[in-house]
Amino acid sequence: MRGSVDDVLGDEGARDALLHRLGTFQMHDPQRIDAVMPVPGPIRGFEDLAWLLSSNYANRGMALLMLDEAAWLYRTVGQLQDARVAELGRAKGGTTFLLAAAGAQVLSIDNGKLEAAERRRHGDLDVTYEDALRKALAAAGLDHRVELVTADAVEHSPTPASFDLVYHDIPLRLGAGLRLFERWWPAVRPGGRFVLRDGREPRMPATRALVDALRVRGDLVFEAEPPGVFEVVARAR
Repeated sequence: MRGSVDDVLGDEGARDALLHRLGTFQMHDPQRIDAVMPVPGPIRGFEDLAWLLSSNYANRGMALLMLDEAAWLYRTVGQLQDARVAELGRAKGGTTFLLAAAGAQVLSIDNGKLEAAERRRHGDLDVTYEDALRKALAAAGLDHRVELVTADAVEHSPTPASFDLVYHDIPLRLGAGLRLFERWWPAVRPGGRFVLRDGREPRMPATRALVDALRVRGDLVFEAEPPGVFEVVARAR
């Protein structure tokens, strides 16, 4: 048995798959953001959000972000004045909370499929993920910065040039991903960014295919050396 474990861990693909499974384990249980939030206090900086995630890939918290991704988002949003962010896909709301804590006005859109899956798996939840997120935001004094919408982001019609950053974190097939990008790219203001989560994640082939399709276009500029598995498209000023 010892030899077989060594064989598996020595295989790069199997090791990556195991790390990915460990890294997403917390997403697939009914834990809520208000259950892990510490006693509310002033959010003075990024370090006060440590409870949202940990620094290693295999053990992230309510926000399934790696540390460099979370730090990049917090810094990028924090450097903007009156930043407006559209979050496409929020799951349990960890990244929503981080974006609001960084100072953004956040429009967060999610279709609710994760919660529906959790209800099928675990039975009725005593509090919805949206209610739990609202409670956590209110406790931190951030509720005025966030608008939560339950809808299909692909069908939403955003106002052109209305967001400094659009954050995409929805597993979609290539066709739907392209439709979502075409709908939301015009909503990015000059100098703004469209961020694709999992754009360089080998276990998310549809998102990588979307990135490949966008890269062949001559009108888009991808930022060099993005953090984690982000891919970042920048709009010219």
